[in-house]
Amino acid sequence: MSNYPEIPLTGSVTTTVLVNVRQGAPSLQAPVVQKLAAGQTLAVLAAVIGDAFEGNAHWYRISISTFIWAGACTPASAHSITAPLQENSIDLSPVPLVVDLYHGDSVTSFQQAKNAGLAAVIHKATTGRKGRDDQYDNRRSDALAAGLLWGAYHWGTAANIAEQVDNFLTYANPDQNTLVALDFETTPGNQMTAQGVRDFSDAIFAKLNRRPVIYGSNLLREALGSTRDAFYHGHRLWLAQYGAHPTLPVHWDNYWLWQYTDGPTGPAGCRTVPGIPGNSRGHLDCNYFPGTLADLKSHWAS
Repeated sequence: MSNYPEIPLTGSVTTTVLVNVRQGAPSLQAPVVQKLAAGQTLAVLAAVIGDAFEGNAHWYRISISTFIWAGACTPASAHSITAPLQENSIDLSPVPLVVDLYHGDSVTSFQQAKNAGLAAVIHKATTGRKGRDDQYDNRRSDALAAGLLWGAYHWGTAANIAEQVDNFLTYANPDQNTLVALDFETTPGNQMTAQGVRDFSDAIFAKLNRRPVIYGSNLLREALGSTRDAFYHGHRLWLAQYGAHPTLPVHWDNYWLWQYTDGPTGPAGCRTVPGIPGNSRGHLDCNYFPGTLADLKSHWAS
C-alpha cells in the first residue's frame, strides 16, 4: 500500500475515458500495468491524494497497490458494494463454529471441541498434483464420529488442473455431506492462476455437480481483477483477512465464511479450541460464520 494520504471507501466507479492503472502509487510516474476502456465499472477501496493532473489530485485505490485517476471516472457510488463490517457488529465467540486444519495442527479430542461448541472442520486434503495431507483420513473419521461437519480443501498450484482435480477427488473422497474448497493463496514459483481457479471449479462441478468454496485474501482480489465477474459470484467466498474490517473482492456481495485469525493476529476472539491446541506455537485458524448453526448445516455441502 502507498504512503499517500487516503480515506477508506467501499464503493464503485465507472471509467468515462481510457484510463491508466498505475502500480505502487497514485503518481504519473508510477508504471502502467493496465489500460481500461471507458464504461468499465470497478470496485474502489480508498480515495487517495496523489499527483495532480489537469488540476485534479484525486485518485482511487482499486487494489492493494493499484490506482486510477479520479478525473477519468464517475464519482464513487458507495451503494453498489457491501460496506465493510464493523468489529463491534460481529460476535466473535471464543469457540468458533468452524476451524480449518492441516497436518501441522495438533488435535487431542474432536469430541472435546464439539462439546465446547465447535460445529465444523475444514481440513487440508491435497496440494497440487501429488501432495497429500497424511492426517486427513484419520481425522475425518474421528471428526465425523464426534458429530462434526467435515470439509476438505485443496491448495491450488500451477500444476496441470486435471491432475490436481484427480489428486483431490481421489484422496479427499468427498461424499454428498463433505464441503469442498479451493485454497488460492501465495505459492512462490508455483502459483495457480485466475484461469486455473476457473478450470478447477469447472472440473469439480463436472464431477460433483456443485462448485467449490473459494478461499483467498489479497492475492485473490489482485488475481481476479477489479471488474465484476458473475462466474466468481456464483461461488461461496471464504475470505481470509486478519483485521477488524474485512473488505470484499468486487465479485462478491458478502462472504460465506471469514477466517479472521491465524492465531497471533486478527480481532479478539478465538485463538485455540478445547481439544484442538493448534500448531507448535499454539496458533489456530478460526473462522466466523454469519448465521446460525442451522444455517451452517443447511449450506454446508451445497
